[in-house]
Amino acid sequence: MNKSELRKKILEIRNSIDVYEKQVKDSKIFNNIINSYQYKHSNNIFIFVSYSSEVDTHKVIEYSLKNGKRIFVPKVISKKLGMEVIEIRGFSDLKRSKYGILEPCENNYIRPEEIDVAFIPGLAFDKKGGRLGYGGGFYDRYLKLLKKSTAKIGLCYSFQVIENVPMEEYDIRIDGIIED
Repeated sequence: MNKSELRKKILEIRNSIDVYEKQVKDSKIFNNIINSYQYKHSNNIFIFVSYSSEVDTHKVIEYSLKNGKRIFVPKVISKKLGMEVIEIRGFSDLKRSKYGILEPCENNYIRPEEIDVAFIPGLAFDKKGGRLGYGGGFYDRYLKLLKKSTAKIGLCYSFQVIENVPMEEYDIRIDGIIED
């Protein structure tokens, strides 16, 4: 199965999850995140703001802010320029982009080398560090700027972990997965 077919298949499955089942899965993932070594030993956390049927990150963001962690979220600048990562102090710092995704209003950038852990979205992952994103290359371009010691952790539901994600030479491998 090529990347495009795999994206479509996984998205269909993810979009069809029952609301209650999603809440149960999201709750497990939340607990797995906040109890992870990478989370506990990080101050500057890069995390996506979940959208649609993605793993819910809103609870993690709220919990982290209440507990004194600094939260940085992506903001797409353009297809050519990629994305930046910007600090937020709450959901009031976010507005909907033209794609309906919550993005920061301000421009409190962080240098990539200051990020302690990065929690990454994706459509499919494998146990060898493979990640299938949405096809824009935004995360691959940004993740290569992080220092080598920054943990890159994919967040997903267990059905999104597959045997082998098709990878290109420019695709960045992740360090681990947190799932339900």
